[in-house]
Amino acid sequence: MPFMLDVQLIVQGFLYLTTFVLGFVVSIPLGVTTINFGGQCILYGDIKWQNATFFKYTPTDMHNCNFSIYLNVFGCIFYSLGMVIYHGYALRRKDPNIGSQMWVMPFILVNALLTVVIFISSCMISVGFKEFCDGLLRGKDKGASVYSCADGQRWNWNKFGTNYTTDTYFTYLTVTQTATWISFLVWAAQVILGIFRFVRNRRLRSKDQFQDPAPSIDSPNNTPSDLENFASVQPSA
Repeated sequence: MPFMLDVQLIVQGFLYLTTFVLGFVVSIPLGVTTINFGGQCILYGDIKWQNATFFKYTPTDMHNCNFSIYLNVFGCIFYSLGMVIYHGYALRRKDPNIGSQMWVMPFILVNALLTVVIFISSCMISVGFKEFCDGLLRGKDKGASVYSCADGQRWNWNKFGTNYTTDTYFTYLTVTQTATWISFLVWAAQVILGIFRFVRNRRLRSKDQFQDPAPSIDSPNNTPSDLENFASVQPSA
């Protein structure tokens, strides 16, 4: 009989691989941007225009960036990698019932927590990025030739006495913002699939419990030892 793959196991393994990759896509551009701005976080950065050609930029606390960077490194990259290995090992067992034998509830709780925290992180990135860009766009009120947040990538910020590399911040933060919201959606899908797995395993267990495990009375092998393993079945959770 050919080996039947557990489709949900494959899908969840692929989603964990996706969040593993997205962890890099979120953390690396954000981390590089902070490095390019002298180790300063530009999310929620305060920009005050003095005239059409001069503005004063004040960075914010690094915690605004570090929270998202560390969350994606430890919460997405390392955890997702471990789960990819765990699901890959389960698939190598070539057991069509392996899905009902794996832990479910602990990972539902962890994934739900990550989903909530990544949602918070995504909001921080999007709102912080918007506030930074809004500060740049307020230069139009002073007569500055600024029409989009990306225009700042062409300016020489170092004439204000800084040592920044500013030619990629808009591109990098756009990538980070897009990736973090995709990551949130993928983690939400993991929670839904985990709940579906939990419910399905519970139904299978209930079905097994209602089945009569006793052999026929006419069976020559009808002995007490035949039922020993029935009581030892552990619930799936």
